[in-house]
Amino acid sequence: QGEPSAWRPASPTMPPKKGKTIDSLSGPHPRAVVRFRPADWSPVLIASGLSAEPYTLHYFAIRGLGELPRLMLELAQMPYDSVLYWDTKEFKAAAPFGQMPLFMGGDLEDADQVLCQSSSIVRYIAKEANLDGSEQGAVGESRADMVFECSKDLGSNKNAIHTQTDADKEKFHGMLTKASELLDEYEGPFFSGMAATYGDVGMFHSLSTVEELKPGYLKANGFEDLSAFVTMFAELPPIAAYLASSRRMPLTNNEVGDVPWAADGYKYKTPLNAELYAEEYVETTYQLRGDGDDDDDDDDDEMAGEDDDDDEAQEGEEEEEVETVNRERPAKKSRK
Repeated sequence: QGEPSAWRPASPTMPPKKGKTIDSLSGPHPRAVVRFRPADWSPVLIASGLSAEPYTLHYFAIRGLGELPRLMLELAQMPYDSVLYWDTKEFKAAAPFGQMPLFMGGDLEDADQVLCQSSSIVRYIAKEANLDGSEQGAVGESRADMVFECSKDLGSNKNAIHTQTDADKEKFHGMLTKASELLDEYEGPFFSGMAATYGDVGMFHSLSTVEELKPGYLKANGFEDLSAFVTMFAELPPIAAYLASSRRMPLTNNEVGDVPWAADGYKYKTPLNAELYAEEYVETTYQLRGDGDDDDDDDDDEMAGEDDDDDEAQEGEEEEEVETVNRERPAKKSRK
């Protein structure tokens, strides 16, 4: 297997000195990297049996489309490096579609594969970490995906919490009602019963953002169960640790959604933790086969726009007897 084509190493420009702050996504700041290693990690083995080789997630220095993959990696306790970009286009040489986020490393390294599209990255992590609902068979997988797609609809319509338009609020509350019905369908704290899936991660991401922007909104509008779900999920030890860590990005004006989107709207609502840009990213990364897309016309969309989605089965000979996967659906709640 030949060596992959390499990017040029990152610019030797030093990161901001101590005492200097970064207040927005714009500006000539070099790439930075924030590293996460779970407590049981070693270069050889981690207890969960997942890849011990860290993954690398490339995205702008905002939550945006990078936050769901980060939440997935944190929940699954998978080691990863979060490479952060400010006003730079260095990623274009490696991006299959000229956009971020990009995901590489880990088990993808052996396949010389770079993944893009945030939803595809989330689904890959879900399969690797057994968060895809597959323990409940095809129905479980489909339900996890259905909940995930519902969460994306909620996220894309969350600006209704700022509007005075009854039609927008009615539409958004209709989505919340359906989400509440999904949550109430099975016994257990999660949308598929007793076990979390990537659908739950998506729901937490969308619903917790609503609560962050308008504290108490869900409960005040009659969605006590969704409010309780957000509280429960936020208290899961891996998620609680992430939310309290310096790895968690602040929101920007554009992400809040109370004013029209603006090209200069990526100003942080709260100060950016200096630990997020303390280490410059200088490692060599990879370039895909073919030429990079140098068209800069849609750069603003790459920072704010939604991307679309879309595994390979692993075969291995095992002499030991494999346990049969339990494909029974969790018990539905009794209907009155």
